[in-house]
Amino acid sequence: MKAAGLSAHQILAPMIAASLGVAIALFAFNELVVVKSARTLSAWDSADYKPIPPASGILSNVWIRDGDDLVRARIVTGRGPTTELRGVTIYERDYGALAKVVDADKATQVPGGWRLENVRTYDARMNIVMRSPEATNLGGVDPTRFTLAKVDPAERDFIALHRSIGELEAAGRPTEEARTGWWHKISGPLSTMLMPLLAATAAFGLARSGKVLLRATIGMALGFAYFVADNFSLALGNYGAYPPFLAAWAPFLLFLLIGEFVLIRQEE
Repeated sequence: MKAAGLSAHQILAPMIAASLGVAIALFAFNELVVVKSARTLSAWDSADYKPIPPASGILSNVWIRDGDDLVRARIVTGRGPTTELRGVTIYERDYGALAKVVDADKATQVPGGWRLENVRTYDARMNIVMRSPEATNLGGVDPTRFTLAKVDPAERDFIALHRSIGELEAAGRPTEEARTGWWHKISGPLSTMLMPLLAATAAFGLARSGKVLLRATIGMALGFAYFVADNFSLALGNYGAYPPFLAAWAPFLLFLLIGEFVLIRQEE
């Protein structure tokens, strides 16, 4: 192909176009299959592999703080008025010391609080356990606190994650991790387009140069280094050290420039 007058970029163009198709398919598969499966698996794990409700938007292992008390919901389903909690544990504290532990199988919203079903209460001061079929607790706790307490980008699709970012902003909560994950849902699949470019280091080397193995090693090392840099950048973005856009796109743009630099040098 090069002897016929084609440049390296012209030779790579069909491969990059095919890689774009792979990236689109990967994005669709992640949105339609992986996100839902990851969310369901996480909820199933938090429920000790017991049956979970077949509902969309399942969240698992959610913690919130209500004054001095800590509240854990193993499974959260629904949104707004339809929010339900399963496997609820309330740690009531008195000046930092544990006073009561309230366990309930299920919690649903009622005016002024939440109705707990099949309640088991351990009083730490009296060292006794009390049981009741139902009780009312968590007065004034808004259901959005449970749905926003744990926003995992891996468990939300592109549109739902964007909506959650808006809700977090309205509630005055940090959005760095969610925004980084949102941008990475695009930059992650597009990384497949980098692979032919990075592999060109080995592909366009002359066999008679005696450095084919070295070139192949460099090409593989560049591909591996991209994923190391990508994960490192995401970690910094999640902690707010990088702006979300930069954390998601910097590795992609950096290795795009590296691949182009190596390709242009080889053309020269």
